[in-house]
Amino acid sequence: MKKLNLVFNTSGKAMTVSLADPKDGLTLDECRTAAEKLQVVLSPSSGETVTGFEKATVVTTTTEVVE
Repeated sequence: MKKLNLVFNTSGKAMTVSLADPKDGLTLDECRTAAEKLQVVLSPSSGETVTGFEKATVVTTTTEVVE
């Protein structure tokens, strides 16, 4: 399973938005464009202000059944 994490700076601690099943071969520019669109609607429950995009990571996990 893959997920794309978009990390945003806030007036306090960092905020991460995770998106399942990102397309293969994403570029940083594509992630920045998506982050800009998301940033205007983000409202952390802590009341902090989102101040900008920090980084993007793709996380891949593997699940194994224990027998």
